[in-house]
Amino acid sequence: MEQKYNLKAILNTNYEPITFRLKGKPHYQIFLQIESSSFDPGLDQVTYVEYKLHKTFKNRTRIAKSKHNNFEIEIKAWGTFVVQCTVGQKDAEPFVFSQDIKDVLEKKAV
Repeated sequence: MEQKYNLKAILNTNYEPITFRLKGKPHYQIFLQIESSSFDPGLDQVTYVEYKLHKTFKNRTRIAKSKHNNFEIEIKAWGTFVVQCTVGQKDAEPFVFSQDIKDVLEKKAV
């Protein structure tokens, strides 16, 4: 199956990591979004993106409906993991794919 969309992960280097528990691991601010290089570069066919996060997240399923920021969500995480993405499309069945954050993570001052 053609890879129509890809996950993009941005680690905010301007964000001071926080620890939620005593002796817990530092959590970093990460933005997840999708992109499409050739199939749908403007994301015009996308109606929503459902992100399924690691099972340790309390709210594991997140839905983004805003095209203006590439269907972005913000998470706090201490490590990398595989994200399952379901991309709703206007004139087609949802496109489902999984990608590991570590394979697409870029560090950037946001």
